[in-house]
Parts: sequence; structure tokens; C-alpha cells
Amino acid sequence: MKIIFILIVLLISFLGFSMVNGQIACPSPFFYRPTNDTVGDYDLGYQYINIGKTLPPPLSFLNNCLMPCQSSFFEQDSWNSFNKLVKQMGSVAFTCSSIVMIIYGPLMNRSFFKFDRHTITVFCFALSTFFIGVSDLMFASNGVDMVCPESHRYARQTDKTCATNGVLYQFGWLGSVMWFAFLAVDGFCRAANKKMNKIAFAIVLAGIWILNIVLSFVPMSGDQYGAYFVGQVNCWILVKNWQYGFFWAELIISLAIGFVSMCLTIFSLIRKTSDGNTLKHVAPLILVFLLFCQYLYMIIFYGIINEKKDHYQNILSEQVGCIFNNALFAMKVPGITYAGECNFNETITFSSQYAFLFFVRLLGIEIFTFYIFSKETMLLIKSSYIATLLGLGDKDAYDVELEETD
Repeated sequence: MKIIFILIVLLISFLGFSMVNGQIACPSPFFYRPTNDTVGDYDLGYQYINIGKTLPPPLSFLNNCLMPCQSSFFEQDSWNSFNKLVKQMGSVAFTCSSIVMIIYGPLMNRSFFKFDRHTITVFCFALSTFFIGVSDLMFASNGVDMVCPESHRYARQTDKTCATNGVLYQFGWLGSVMWFAFLAVDGFCRAANKKMNKIAFAIVLAGIWILNIVLSFVPMSGDQYGAYFVGQVNCWILVKNWQYGFFWAELIISLAIGFVSMCLTIFSLIRKTSDGNTLKHVAPLILVFLLFCQYLYMIIFYGIINEKKDHYQNILSEQVGCIFNNALFAMKVPGITYAGECNFNETITFSSQYAFLFFVRLLGIEIFTFYIFSKETMLLIKSSYIATLLGLGDKDAYDVELEETD
């Protein structure tokens, strides 16, 4: 027995392992976790390396080495760039969304409780991007610890900060998707001078928010929220089928509604080129088109990534296997050949992930950019409670415009 123990210690030393407080320590960046339930540990957020080889008993402890958090899909410099983008751009988007919410919401908008379709639609879209901003501020405040509570453990729904962040992010992101579709419908109605019954609009308004609440909270029943690093640095829905059912299906439907509405809007504008009111509908149409392109990119990105996820996992397994393979080769273990230099192999491209994170945060900035300097925003400010209280406005200013456009 003593000879066997000495041989194991020699194997560990050759592999670059060491003993810390009587425990086996995996080489950096891996971490040894003594457990016999590696499958159950996944639910706790632990992800073990996959060497891709059947190991002899003296080396079976290598299967207990944990992957580092954040994900090994990217090098650390890339993660630093992603984290910085979300913290900085998320803060800007949060501020922009807040300003639009104040102007178009009940605090300043006299037409809000009159169920003015357009201003409420803009407000709801801004409110959705506001929730995305709140989730980003949570990440900025807590840092990587929010998604990596331990250096080698990924946050799960049992981590309260992650659960809250995941729900907020899903609620805001999904809300922006559904209100994008109605923003496109509203653009068509305004361009074609079509009115919507206020009761019908109230039903649509309630329906969208109720659906959003259901689709954001039901995943909690399946413990679905956790640190998800494909396209995200936040917590989000973990399992692909849940993502399809609770987000991507709704996005596809919203894109279809948005596309049809854009086509109808363009057709209406072509027919109305002689009335002199065409230009005021162009900016909202451009905004809807840009949002459409961004959401389309998101679904294409995720579609490709989800389909190739097993391929990416295999690349990571090959890299890990290469490291340990060469260590075993150095020990002259029979049947092991030198695998060559173990370089980092790119899985998801840096630019595609960066663009995804950028487009999500751009939503709040866009609604601000396209609406804050518009004529109707100026009229809302002029007719606001504050402006009229100070004697600087006219409470009927926006209503006059409303009669002309809706």
C-alpha cells in the first residue's frame, strides 16, 4: 500500500498537482472538488472538466477538477471587455430609458390616463428597457460575484441575487420584444390615420403585461435562472427548450408582426406622399427598422450558437484533454502520444458576442435618441403639469397635435 501511495504522489507531482491542507489541488485554472455526485453538483452551479478519456483509477480524481467561472468560451481579456461594456453602456441605457419614461409616463404626460395609444406604447417600451438597465446596474454593483459567487461555481436560482437579476432581465428583454411589435403596429396606425378603440387598446395593454409576467416568472418553477454566458453576462434561462418556449418563440412572432407592420406603413406612406405629413412618420419607421434588424441578429446569433453548442463543448473538452494528455505523455504512460502545443481555440467569436451585448443595451439608447428631440416630446413637455404650473406651457398643446395625428 505504501508503494502505491508513493506512485500516486509521483503521478500528481508530474501532472503539476499539489496537496493543500491534505486536499488535492488541480493546476490553475482548474479547482479540485471532492465529491462523488458530479451530476448533482451541476444544479449547484459546478461544471467539471471533460477530459474525453477513461482514466486509470490512480488518476480518476482528475474528473473532479472544476472549470473556472466565467466561462472558458472566451479568454479573460474578452470577458473583461464584455463586463465593461455591460456596466458602462447599461448605465447609459438605464438613464436614457428613465428620461423617456418620465416624459411619456403619468408624471408629465397629461394624455397618459386618456389611453393615448402612442405615448403609452413608447412608455411601455422604455419601461422594458429600464428593467434591462436595472439588471445591468445590479451587475455593475455586484460585479462578477453576481454570476460567479465562487471562483469555480456558476450562480444558480438558489443564489437570490442571480434569481432577481434573471427575472428582471427576462422581464425587460421580453417586454421590449413585445412592445417593439406594438410600436410597429402603432406606426402603421399613425401613418394610415387609423384609430384603435380605447377598450381594445386597454385589453392589448393588459394582455401584453400579463403575458410578460407569466413568461418571466414561470421559469422559476423549473429552477431555470442561472449564470448563462452565451450572449450574456447576466443570469438568464439555462435550458435551450425553456428559452425557445419562453422567449424565442415570442420574438419570432413579434418579428413577424413588426415586418408586416413596416411593409404596411411604407405602403401607406407611399400613398400619402402628397399630403405633406409623410416625413414625420419616417423617423419612427427608421427606429422600428433598426430594432427589427437588432432582434433579427439576436435570434440568428442564438440559433447558430445553440445548434453548435455541443461542438463548442467538444472544442473545450479537446483543449482540456490536450493539457492532461501531454502531462500523461511526459510520464510515459503507455498508449499516450504527444498532442502538440495546447493553444486556446476560439469557439464563439469575440465580435459576435460583443455585438449581441451591444445591441441589447442599445435598445434604451435608441428610444431616447429617436424620441427625446421629436416635436411630440416637446409638446408633451409643454403641456406637462410642471410646465403649466410654472406658467411656461399650454395644457392643451399635445391634445391639439393628437387630434391631427391619431
